[in-house]
Amino acid sequence: MNIRKSIITVAILLVSLFSFAQPQNTQDRPGPITRPMIVEIAKNTYFINEFGMNAMYVLVGDKSALVIDTGTGFCNFKGIIEKLTDLPYKVVLTHGHPDHAGGINQFETVYMNLADTAMATHIPYEQKAEYGDIMRRMSIGYKDVWGYIKEDVITSTELPEIKPIQDEQVFDLGNRKVTAYYAPGHSPGCTAFLDPTTKILFSGDAANGNVGTRLPVSQTLRYLVRLKELQPQYDRMFTGHISYAGTIDVYSQKLDVLNDIIEAFRSILRGDAEVKEVQNHLFPEMKNTVAVYGQASVGFDPKNLWEEGKEHKIY
Repeated sequence: MNIRKSIITVAILLVSLFSFAQPQNTQDRPGPITRPMIVEIAKNTYFINEFGMNAMYVLVGDKSALVIDTGTGFCNFKGIIEKLTDLPYKVVLTHGHPDHAGGINQFETVYMNLADTAMATHIPYEQKAEYGDIMRRMSIGYKDVWGYIKEDVITSTELPEIKPIQDEQVFDLGNRKVTAYYAPGHSPGCTAFLDPTTKILFSGDAANGNVGTRLPVSQTLRYLVRLKELQPQYDRMFTGHISYAGTIDVYSQKLDVLNDIIEAFRSILRGDAEVKEVQNHLFPEMKNTVAVYGQASVGFDPKNLWEEGKEHKIY
């Protein structure tokens, strides 16, 4: 084993030892990291890596805290939060997909854009377990890093009270205020959260380099341009999948990725996009139509380009 691999192995084992939420049984697990990884990415601002499946965040103020996303449900996330802070906290969702809303049954109340309520409240155990299997098979990063099993999935079917998030709603944590911004595209209810105190945009899956939309392209583009216009207030963007699959590094997504996403969607509306048919990275048997520009590869429906009843304007 070379020196670099030795260092990586030691680092993984140290993370496994000092992470929160140790499972009851660590035998017969496929990898050494058996608990979610917690990294402080700014003062009182924590990124929780749920076994490469997704990113959750805990923002702690001097009066209360804000929890962004609940993960797939492979860990006691509520227990992690309450070890990070003893302050009251609110839980918000960036969107309703299983890898971000699968853990909502651990909480009494969750805030979200109501456009995603139906999908967030109908996530069966089997769907969570299948997603975990998919992530383990992804050939990204290190192989056999994560030590979770499907029996870790929390099976409770109790649902929280769902409260609406309004566009530009402010969550006041005391010494920091976090604002919600609608960003429909990846899902109808996608919402990003801007924390000017740390100059971080928590964008969920709204502005990843491989973002896809089933909504009108013009609508998706309009909201992405608004996120771009907010950039004087942030210099880092943490998405819903920092440290994806077998990767364990924690980096902000490069801000110029958002520029390329916007230009990719603009090229679709102009009619000069570089269009390809590619395999879906989660479900290889499926194919997606994508437009490629720079670092972005954005999925879209060629039959759904313009918002009905609105001027054909390229933002």
